[in-house]
Amino acid sequence: MKAWINRYWMLVVVVGVMLLYVPLSGRSENQNLKVKNLELFSEVLSILQKESGEPAQKISEYAIDGILSTLDPHSSYFNEAEWRRMREDQHGSYYGIGSTIQEQDNGIVIISPVKGGPADRSGIRSGDIIREINGETTEGISSAQAQQKLRGEKNTAVSIKIQRIGVADLIPYTLLRAEIPNNSLYAVFMLNPTTGYILIRDFGETTNEEFRKAILNLKKQGMESLILDLRGNGGGLLNAAVGICRQLLGPNQSIVTIKGRYATDDIEEITTEDSDTLDSFPIVCLINRGSASASEIVSGAIQDHDRGLIVGTTSWGKGLVQSVIPLGRSRGVAITTARYYTPSGRLIQRNYTDNLDDYLNPEQETDRAVQPTGTPYTTDLGRKVYGGGGINPDVFVTPARMSPWIVDLRLRQNAFFRFAVLEKEKQMYRAGQPINEAVLTRFRRWLDETRVPYDGNQWNANIEQIKEFLTLEFTNLFYDAQQGQKFLMQSDPTVLKALELMPEAEVLFKRKKLHDQTKAPAQQT
Repeated sequence: MKAWINRYWMLVVVVGVMLLYVPLSGRSENQNLKVKNLELFSEVLSILQKESGEPAQKISEYAIDGILSTLDPHSSYFNEAEWRRMREDQHGSYYGIGSTIQEQDNGIVIISPVKGGPADRSGIRSGDIIREINGETTEGISSAQAQQKLRGEKNTAVSIKIQRIGVADLIPYTLLRAEIPNNSLYAVFMLNPTTGYILIRDFGETTNEEFRKAILNLKKQGMESLILDLRGNGGGLLNAAVGICRQLLGPNQSIVTIKGRYATDDIEEITTEDSDTLDSFPIVCLINRGSASASEIVSGAIQDHDRGLIVGTTSWGKGLVQSVIPLGRSRGVAITTARYYTPSGRLIQRNYTDNLDDYLNPEQETDRAVQPTGTPYTTDLGRKVYGGGGINPDVFVTPARMSPWIVDLRLRQNAFFRFAVLEKEKQMYRAGQPINEAVLTRFRRWLDETRVPYDGNQWNANIEQIKEFLTLEFTNLFYDAQQGQKFLMQSDPTVLKALELMPEAEVLFKRKKLHDQTKAPAQQT
């Protein structure tokens, strides 16, 4: 079945492009040609269904994917599951049992129950393994498939059976799905007595209001400066990015300009409102290769208006705007319809025609700054900035690296998490306890017992990172993920550099305020 599709995939794509792309683009000669094309497509679809054994819907989706992939890397089709997940992510909440799950070697594991959610109230714990959902085994399914089964309509029941350390039999639970917040702001806390920290993981319908409340909360705690962390934030809703900029930039400031594909298309400039006020705190904004789209709108506006310093590594470089179009009630397409430009006029779209694999791998970081090329643009205060390849930081910071062995321990073996769960269940570790020799000895014994391969040189060379990640997992288990993030940021090289640069950001902010005050007011004629 799949072998047939793999063998004839080009036929599916070519036929789909020929028969669907032409009429959809409005460039067919007449309506009769459109009808003939659709009839031919229907005939080819029937042949493909008969020969491959695949359902017609599946083959149609293959064809649609093929059509859209010829346009650009960001035009895409959403099937039912993808459409629902996208809408839930944007909406800021979903209906489910309230738990973060992860596919590990030993099954679908509960990483952490959401505080106050159905799973938490029922006594489900971090480290529990979901073995059944509604009477069906979870063996061999992905975490995305498990998530789809666990989510559903509000107040509907879902039955699960879990395996727990120290308990011989599976434990059954029947949970009523409830509304679970899916906040855009992953972490909000004070890094020190005067510096606040906000990590935005995506831009959705609730981001603007979450950010407003977070700023008020941090100010009550004494915040005088802010580190805004957009690393790994792949974007989201344009309106959410605009809302954040309106809270940061002050009145009558350009945020982003949107231009259509063609020269004759309308040009839309989005600005802050007359009533927006410039808040009185300096900002250092953190970005990396995983910062894209809406993240680059925010960081680009901050940089172009000299509202703060940009620190980290060069961002992704996604300057294309997608219009999301529903197909019925449960599917949709995202079609690239425009490009966006930062306030200084930069198009930051990175070239994807030469090496698509490189373009689609945002996790690949460089250990040195990307050399800017092309036409220079100027910020409000006259600093030079460049487009064409993402947002280049004002100050480049080499990202922290993990050794291959630590990557394997943490991400593939999930060793730190599994050991921390075991220690907590056996009451061997107490909250706040330092990672001393006794803990390290037990961890090393556990590695031997679970047959995780390593040698003495690897252990000795990575002992500090071992302590760090054990502390992180214990902090997550005994407190929450926000406290874990706060612990990590205390030694994060980019955050430490941001703290070091905050006085410079304050000087820049004072210059920006003076510049805005001395600008000639607009004249009405």
